[in-house]
Amino acid sequence: MTVCPAGDEHRKRAGLLQYRTHPKVLGSVFAYRPGPVALELWHDLCRAYKERVGDKKQDVQPPYRSLEAILRAVLGTWARWDVSDGRAQLLTGTEMSSEDRRDVFLYWGEAVLPSEPGHSAIQRMADAIAATPALPYPDLPRSVAGRRSLQWWPGELARWRLAEDLAAINWQLGGEKPARFVLCTDGTLAATGHELPSAPDTEGRVRRLLPRIKIGTAASGHSTRHAVTVNAVTTLLADRWYKVATVLLSNPDQPLAVAAHTDGPPWKRRLNVPAVAASRRLAGLPRLTHRVPPFPEALEENLIAATADLGAVRAVAPESVITPGLGRGHGMEMFRRIEAHIEEHCEPYRESSPLYIEVPGLSVPTTNTGVRTSGPILPQHLPSAMDAAGIGHLLLVVLYHTDEVRSRVQREIARQWHLGDTFVAFDGTVKHDVIPGRVDVLFLQDKAGALAHGPATAEHRQQQLAELLAPFQREEQVITALCETEWDPNRKYPTPQEKQKAEAEDGKWPSKQALARLGISSQYIKQAPPPVPTLKKNGDPCSPYFIKKATETREGGLTSSTEYALRDMARGLGIVDHRLGAAFGKLPLHPWWHIGIHIRRHAQPRQYGRRNTKPAPVTITLAAIRPVAGPNEPWTVWAYSAVTSQWEPYRRTRLAVQSAHLGFDVSGFSTIGDESHQASAGAQITEAALIAARTQLPLPGPMVIYVDGDTTEYIWAGLRDENLGQQPPADLPRPASWLPGHGFPPAQRPLAVVRTITDLERIGRPTGAYVRNKNDQWCRTKTTESPYQLVSDDGAGYVPDFLLTTVPRPWAAGPPGRFGSDFSRFAPEAANRQGKNGYAHTAVRLTTIPTAENADADLIGKAGVVLINQGVSWDGRQTEPTPLRLARQIDTNHPYYRRSCEEPQDPTPPAQAPDS
Repeated sequence: MTVCPAGDEHRKRAGLLQYRTHPKVLGSVFAYRPGPVALELWHDLCRAYKERVGDKKQDVQPPYRSLEAILRAVLGTWARWDVSDGRAQLLTGTEMSSEDRRDVFLYWGEAVLPSEPGHSAIQRMADAIAATPALPYPDLPRSVAGRRSLQWWPGELARWRLAEDLAAINWQLGGEKPARFVLCTDGTLAATGHELPSAPDTEGRVRRLLPRIKIGTAASGHSTRHAVTVNAVTTLLADRWYKVATVLLSNPDQPLAVAAHTDGPPWKRRLNVPAVAASRRLAGLPRLTHRVPPFPEALEENLIAATADLGAVRAVAPESVITPGLGRGHGMEMFRRIEAHIEEHCEPYRESSPLYIEVPGLSVPTTNTGVRTSGPILPQHLPSAMDAAGIGHLLLVVLYHTDEVRSRVQREIARQWHLGDTFVAFDGTVKHDVIPGRVDVLFLQDKAGALAHGPATAEHRQQQLAELLAPFQREEQVITALCETEWDPNRKYPTPQEKQKAEAEDGKWPSKQALARLGISSQYIKQAPPPVPTLKKNGDPCSPYFIKKATETREGGLTSSTEYALRDMARGLGIVDHRLGAAFGKLPLHPWWHIGIHIRRHAQPRQYGRRNTKPAPVTITLAAIRPVAGPNEPWTVWAYSAVTSQWEPYRRTRLAVQSAHLGFDVSGFSTIGDESHQASAGAQITEAALIAARTQLPLPGPMVIYVDGDTTEYIWAGLRDENLGQQPPADLPRPASWLPGHGFPPAQRPLAVVRTITDLERIGRPTGAYVRNKNDQWCRTKTTESPYQLVSDDGAGYVPDFLLTTVPRPWAAGPPGRFGSDFSRFAPEAANRQGKNGYAHTAVRLTTIPTAENADADLIGKAGVVLINQGVSWDGRQTEPTPLRLARQIDTNHPYYRRSCEEPQDPTPPAQAPDS
């Protein structure tokens, strides 16, 4: 293990699949630089590729990616054709013969230009590359981490070298025989030959999981050393080509399995045409037959059918595809074994994990304790919380279709607000003073069908709802609605067109927008699922035990969903009780504004074969929370969006965003250098919001900013690892592009910016913790949910960096002997349990970047940990601090949020469209 600072030698340490690297692990690197003539010929070839093969708007991969898989397969190790800074060079992890270089570029180029006139140019380019001498790379760039290095070739090579070491291991994973992972040309590892099958279905079809290991680039915090992460996943093998993006081509004697990317729209996948042609010619050469597999010319369904045996072709199914009989995830034991194998077999990475030690004096329990509050807001705390939210009197309207939902909601209101079993509210009559002087309740049946599915527009539904609620509206009264939504979990759609039509006529979205335009916050609750069946499909009766357990699960799910519907309704109104202040425990509670900034770039659906001419819109929302007074007092919540351009109570901003179209047009924002329109808009709108916060927020106080590093590092350069603790560069587009609030005078800047990261590819999978036992020996715990802090171990400047590890709720709530806790999917015990999901630790990284001289960065980081552990309406630990979560939920609760993430639609006629 890494040496710990004096005084902390015996503190608990986090186990983490993240490893610092050193330039020596890159090994030998050779560069072949053919000169400007070859570069010019390459640009000509790229133009021909675009004309003859296609480009991004036809969903065709770029030329370098098409060529890359062939290069690596021929060489048997890492290679990269790098065109940048006005220079072309072939980089390889070992020397490549001139004959191989010539044949790869010649055959691939002739596939792009099959006609005779272009052959002479291709011949000249191939000859120039073949004649270039190998140059050992003299001076490798400084090892930096961060988002930029994902496309940085030394970082890619570092990942590749670790993957090579892992591919050489005979993995003891609990199976009867050792497993081997084959290195693929895309740098992942696949356990081909060790697929995990499901039980055959009634038609004899067998689906399979392919275990894979992925190496990622870590966000290494303040360290100047590059770091890599290891993660294991289970990939479902597809039995149809729809939406398949990656095809693995592997024969037993190949050094590398070829990971070939597909081209074309999701409904008509094909392998890259030049790659297919070049591979078939190269595979015919005796010296390369054992290295390069001949790519199939056509992707036929029988190659991957579920009834066929596995061959040389494996199709990776999209992540959205699920199948009965096969779960997902490996479970915790798999990651512990990976850590042990790396420690035993990979000497350069032994004891190179960054050191995280437990934070003393910071209590973040996941259960209901004195410093953590669970459950709904108690009725005695509601009045003060409503005052903090700016709500004097509240009318809760329950709009329902079925009696089952009505009675379920009535029981839950009585339970949460301690009204007793005799509580009854009659239809159409306001039940006054449910919370004395503050809350009334009204039940109304939606007889007009304002919530029902159908083609009615939001405007028409708004008129219906206004007429329905007009008799009950009063001045100085806030109305919130709990609405029943029609739901049929077993509904099937014969064609994608019918499914699209049904989704377009879903009554939930237009009615939600209609209510928002009336100034009414809404929360939706689904109907009860069908009763538990008493007969099997073959007519035999179900066992009493099954009926009992299924009924308990059904009733428990209904009770939980009803409870959280009411709790989320309060959260949407900005009602927050004292629980956030109580969660600080012994930490000092300062009157700071904790401000979360959420920025999301929208997907931009387009018709196949056409390109978008306008930049994608964005959604920008900010949420600010702070305690009204001490730890036993409620918190006030305010919000800002590009729609309102001003700070208002959370409820009003949320309604304004839901009333408008989702997405803000950024085409009018000027850009500087290589800055995108989205980055320019994000920096400038956020800066305007923080300026307005100084005068529009109701209580004065310093600001602490929370941002999602995974999605905003392209906006603020100061969030990237290589820039932590540094001064802004001279070519920065504007001061606001360094960090939020950086454009302020130094004395007015926020105290700090807290960068959160949740992507495990950038964190590394936690494997548990190490504690010192009575014999003064380090021993590992199976799970940990403690907060940890990164120790400065390389002499660089220190920036407080925290890690909060979490055990997933489904795993924590499970019985003893959970799947994957003590054995991996490879073990005989797992053979009949492959349908189970394997859960493992998750984690959140928080990096505190101080921006004011008097900022206590350690305390601010600890406050961020507390605000992750304690939510507003959710009992579980969150994946982000509360202010950032509240800002994000303004976006995700928009009626048409899902449509802003859609993919292109299938334009083929119904007769040819695949099943959805």
